[in-house]
Amino acid sequence: MTEEMQNRALTAALADAAAIRSTIERKANHNQNVIGLHLTVVAALAGFILVERADLRLLLLLPLLSTALGLNVVSQYRDIRIAGEYIEQVLGPAIARYTGNATIFGWETFYWKRKHDGHFAQALAMGLIFPGVSTVALAITLPAVRNPADVIAWSLGAGLLLLLLAAWSYRLREMVRARRGRSTQEHPPVAGPVVAQPPRPDPTAPAAHR
Repeated sequence: MTEEMQNRALTAALADAAAIRSTIERKANHNQNVIGLHLTVVAALAGFILVERADLRLLLLLPLLSTALGLNVVSQYRDIRIAGEYIEQVLGPAIARYTGNATIFGWETFYWKRKHDGHFAQALAMGLIFPGVSTVALAITLPAVRNPADVIAWSLGAGLLLLLLAAWSYRLREMVRARRGRSTQEHPPVAGPVVAQPPRPDPTAPAAHR
């Protein structure tokens, strides 16, 4: 590859990385807005029920809201993870090869080495915000279930809660697999010492004369 072609490839890789990081930032901001919206609606509905002494069964709206917004957040987090892995595993090595400097584009690797279990704490916090709200709403409304319509609404909320729990559990498993993969790359298994074996006699060789 000529120097001009190498410069063009480097420019294209840097532009690609900038676009992907812009997408990551946009999706992260989207998640923050969704979380804020969810907490605002939960607080408003709970306040309305407490102040106006409204029917507790209004809380059955929360499992529907939590599932819709929670699944959206899970999807955005998955896209962010995929984008980060592409930068780390594809663009990073390419840029290091073009520039001859392996540390010039290593933010993702640097971040993951120092993040430790922060991602798990974040996932657990999101689990409390979304599935946790649905669980509390279903627990509070269970004594207020009176007729078949209430039973259907409560059962639907419980089904949506299970769906949301499955999605968050899958996200946690993905994070565990990614963490193990990075640990394996950072600390590859060390081969044990090779023990020399004594040579075996060749049965086809002629016997030694005494």
